[in-house]
Amino acid sequence: MNADLSLTSRGLKARLSPHPAARDLAAAREKLPSGSAIAHVPALSTCLLPSEKAKRCDWCHRLQSESVPLRRCSGCASFWYCETTCQNRDWKARHKKICKQYNAFVVSTQYQALTAHDQVDALLLSHLVAEPAAWVHRQSRQNFDDPLSVFWDLLKVPRSDGFVPPLCLSKSAQTEATQKLAEELYARFGNNNFVLHSHLNSYGHGIFPLASRLFNHSCVPNGACKYIIRPTEPVTMEVIALYEIAEGEEITIPYLDPALPYRTREEALRANYEFRCDCRLCAFQRKIEPVHAPPSRGTPELKEAEATLRSFSLGDISQEVRIPTAPGLFERLPEELYPIFHESYLPSLSEQFSKASHEGPYADAVETGLTLLAFYVVVYPPNYPQIGMHALELAKTLWNLICTDPDALTGATEQQLVKHTKSALDFAASVLQNYGPEGDDGGPLEEIRVLTELLSRQ
Repeated sequence: MNADLSLTSRGLKARLSPHPAARDLAAAREKLPSGSAIAHVPALSTCLLPSEKAKRCDWCHRLQSESVPLRRCSGCASFWYCETTCQNRDWKARHKKICKQYNAFVVSTQYQALTAHDQVDALLLSHLVAEPAAWVHRQSRQNFDDPLSVFWDLLKVPRSDGFVPPLCLSKSAQTEATQKLAEELYARFGNNNFVLHSHLNSYGHGIFPLASRLFNHSCVPNGACKYIIRPTEPVTMEVIALYEIAEGEEITIPYLDPALPYRTREEALRANYEFRCDCRLCAFQRKIEPVHAPPSRGTPELKEAEATLRSFSLGDISQEVRIPTAPGLFERLPEELYPIFHESYLPSLSEQFSKASHEGPYADAVETGLTLLAFYVVVYPPNYPQIGMHALELAKTLWNLICTDPDALTGATEQQLVKHTKSALDFAASVLQNYGPEGDDGGPLEEIRVLTELLSRQ
């Protein structure tokens, strides 16, 4: 089947087109409004992080609660399910392949020596390898309607250290042919799997071959991935348009956090994907490298620089926070603010906000939170979900200030604080409603609704 026709039949709003450096690119079939769903991609396989075991259903990933109790597998007593339907589906799809070996495997020296992420990859790889016959004939044809065929069509990028995770299979199943297949498969998914998250909190890994095949990376992406959790169903990835995408424009997603320091991103992309990113953010940061470290926290010099950053990025926050609609704010950044890209700046700022927003004083947290929001608006593209999540945290911090000590913010009346809180909340709502519902029930959209009701009573 023609790849483009196959993609059309899947309802994808993208087509494969030639790329001057990469294998292909995913181009928009039509003008895509901000917030529109570009693709719905089912998972080939998923696995929870070790820290999430017994907290979520191992099949559909629903969180345990009073209304959603989990019951364990009677065989290994180590996998948990919210419904009998989930247990039956997981057993048929994958669990029967590893159930008997699982407990011995996870206490083995090989497994315990792995990082948490490599432990998850070991189980994902075991799922894929357990039935070698499934891969027969997938190696010689490209069929975009077949996830296994799409998976096999991914480019191989073996780890530079030659690492392949150990397998959770019986000794009789671990043949030379099985090991060879494991090497072939891991070279394709070891750098192509996705970190599953709910409200931006990581909880597992997933393999989504079609998304890996279609979407290239950019540190200034116009698309973002979210994960839909539904009872009894495997997790589905949705790719959302962050802002309006023109017909024919390439659709990109981030393979890593664009707010990471430039050198960190460059090294990670080279090590994991063997390419150098030439997006606008990377080109800009290469041009201004090396950046000097900012003044020490608490100094008048840094306070002045951060006031300039807030004014540049957010506008007159005493009136209304400015919400950007196009990427590239960093390209207009005054030269004296370049030190915000130093590797030490964001961790220090984030730590200060986290501490003050939880422990107080809330007035300090508000100022630091506004600076962090200004940084995110500069670095991230419009409607990037992290911006909305932080704007919500800032709104909650302002609300805590109103409830505890509204006089602490010098020069602001309680009425003005309420106005600032509504402004931050409106900003959060604009971004997160564009991103849409995802992950677990409740979450930030529900928090916005509750806080909006509380503010209406002030």
